Amino acid sequence: MNFVDFTEARLDQLHDGYLFFQKATLPKLETKKDTVSISNKQLDIGKRIKQIEIGQNIILKGQILDRETNLPIPFATLILKKQEIYRVADENGFYELPIKKVMLKDASVAISSMGFKSTTLLLNQLKDKTYLNPQFEELEEVVITSYLSPKIVLKKAISNKKLNHPVDPFNLYRYGKVLINKNDINELDLELITKDYDDGYLSPFVITQRVEQIKWNKNINPKRYKYSSQFFSYRQNAIRYANILHKRKYKKFKLNFVKSNDIENEGLYIIAFETERNKWNYTNRGYPTTYSGRVYINKENFAIVKVIENWETTLRAEEIEKHFKGYKAYKNIIQTTIKEENICYYSDILDNGKFYATRYFNRSYNETLNNENKKENRIFERDSYLFDFELKNVEEIEYEFRKMEQTVLNRVEYDKTFWNSFYKREISKQSE
Repeated sequence: MNFVDFTEARLDQLHDGYLFFQKATLPKLETKKDTVSISNKQLDIGKRIKQIEIGQNIILKGQILDRETNLPIPFATLILKKQEIYRVADENGFYELPIKKVMLKDASVAISSMGFKSTTLLLNQLKDKTYLNPQFEELEEVVITSYLSPKIVLKKAISNKKLNHPVDPFNLYRYGKVLINKNDINELDLELITKDYDDGYLSPFVITQRVEQIKWNKNINPKRYKYSSQFFSYRQNAIRYANILHKRKYKKFKLNFVKSNDIENEGLYIIAFETERNKWNYTNRGYPTTYSGRVYINKENFAIVKVIENWETTLRAEEIEKHFKGYKAYKNIIQTTIKEENICYYSDILDNGKFYATRYFNRSYNETLNNENKKENRIFERDSYLFDFELKNVEEIEYEFRKMEQTVLNRVEYDKTFWNSFYKREISKQSE
């Protein structure tokens, strides 16, 4: 049941019958917000961030908070990309940033978390508490001429996948940038071009590919990284793999409409999702983790245009023993923090009514603490831009299992002329 403003709708165009109430009011679209608010003056006089000096190094310790509720923001991401430092706050928003003293002069840190506006701050301007502004307002319902719930909208988008997204085989080219960082040192910085074959978004088969161009910016473990499949064989396309977009499983998720303040999101339904079902069938992870995100859906045709997925967890010794038993990397580990974000962008880039993936972004962060109280952290970041789609003369690229030939990274040599020309194409702008 939903109250309808009859000044905007005709009775004979809606339903077969009605209940009339003597007193009724229009529904409030925004949920009530916590009245706690942090003023700019309070932010300005915040305490200086705690510094622990160790020789020429400093550890900055602080907390990330929601500006409107004053609650901690768990697992917020802190990045000093130029300095090759990546960190994630804990479940209570607390973080530690290890830096060199000289970085305090002009280095800055980018702080972000799903659902909040990202901010970039100079290290010498950090306070003991950093506040992020919410990026979304939560809605209870959408009123047009009839009641639309998040479940109804998501069901429509899932039902329309065959209409709105490619189901026939096609080729594309991928510009991929791969970054692997361990203990604040970039081990691998790689750019490559592959020609990919996709069997359609309803197909269970993975994308296959052939390496076409390569650019090694840094690689301190040349024997470890040999194949493009080491980077791009993960479950990257949310329409194909995400359980939130499964025709039955979405019903088990908690769903809410949210409203974005960004103009670029006008004309879209934005559905926030999360689940308490902490199993592989819902989270696609073999360990306990929170799984949440956003699905962006075009209001005109219910096409899926963007999907954000987040996995966040901290596991202790008992859980590590249960879920990672036998894994060499987790031997003697007593605590691990894992955060992963996966973002897919879709666009009608060919103007044929089909929304193709144009960008995949995935970043996973893993911090471990061993039984000798030693911490290690690792970042694995993959950013892919997809372009030059071919729908007619489609070349099927064979899936490589044992005989690796087409996915070998060193099957081609660096071509300076190609890369100088390629950078002028501005692929990122075309794809987004």
